[in-house]
Amino acid sequence: MKNRILMTPGPTMVPKEVLDVCHLQPYHHRTPEYFKLFSDLNSNLKKIFKTNMDVLTLTSSGTGGMEAVVANLFKRGDKVLVASIGHFGERFYDITKAYGLDSDIIDFGWGNAVHLDILNDALKKDKYKALIVTQNETSTGVTNDVKSIADVAKKHGTLIVVDAVSSLGGIPLNMDEWGLDAVITCSQKCLMSPPGLSFVALSERAWQMAEESDLPKYYFDLKKARKGVQSEKPENPYTPAVSTIMAVKKATDMLLNIGMDTVYKNQHAIGEKVRKTVKDMGLKLFPDEAISSDLLTAVQVPEGYKAGDIINYMSEKGILVTGGQGHLKGKIIRIGHMGYVTDEMLNLTFNALKSALLDLS
Repeated sequence: MKNRILMTPGPTMVPKEVLDVCHLQPYHHRTPEYFKLFSDLNSNLKKIFKTNMDVLTLTSSGTGGMEAVVANLFKRGDKVLVASIGHFGERFYDITKAYGLDSDIIDFGWGNAVHLDILNDALKKDKYKALIVTQNETSTGVTNDVKSIADVAKKHGTLIVVDAVSSLGGIPLNMDEWGLDAVITCSQKCLMSPPGLSFVALSERAWQMAEESDLPKYYFDLKKARKGVQSEKPENPYTPAVSTIMAVKKATDMLLNIGMDTVYKNQHAIGEKVRKTVKDMGLKLFPDEAISSDLLTAVQVPEGYKAGDIINYMSEKGILVTGGQGHLKGKIIRIGHMGYVTDEMLNLTFNALKSALLDLS
């Protein structure tokens, strides 16, 4: 199969410098070389999370990190509120239910962002131990204002858990300054690396809750992971995805060398360019542009076309984009542009989309 350019919600493209690291023989995970590598990665991640707390590395997808937070923070019957704006908000709610939490979901609708007044009213009506929210909803191309959402949660003494799986390292997030209690991300989105790792950071308040948690956990026991990070020889409790850790270390070096403020500015410019270009083609964005993601653009399928035909046509041209999920299947196409994206990739994507609209008309 020929190589395709991944303009998807993830996995995303990986820079050559990072791919080169993936080809190296992995370290053994109980050696001084690995301890140094893992320590340096932890230091990089703390700078990107913008936290003084430990960042824990789990061998899993982002969903594993989401499950780990639920399993470690809560007790059976704890009451939590999930503020959902799409598929991944619903997924987090499903995880809470799987662990027996007394969870409620407030659905703001696919294509909308969290409405602060409605959220405030919901938190007034009941006493929730935690609020769970997605920063960047890739099913709809919408970004939530997490800082303002956290301010609302703080007024009610509610912990805030943030799914930053597709956003951390691409748009601003400041864990400590914003008072976030749990933040989850993964390797294959804005961190420009292959899939296989999730990363979790907890606040002091969240760690206190973890001490009281009675939910089942073994592989995803964050207290074990924290003990390994804080060891004189930093390590993971079990065999990690060493090659991916080597890759993420290289990728985070690259991001920090650019500077996170510059990374955010570049991602915003890319988002603006994609939105302008698709509108210039006569296409309509799915969400309101004021809440559109700088990391993924959802485009309405124009009348007379089929989403699957456009996606397949672009794939034949070497550009992989994705369709809608849930009730948006067949109604939108999603163009991912997070992490490692070049002008050449963007232009090839635009050309493939333009050709699809012409040839399939």
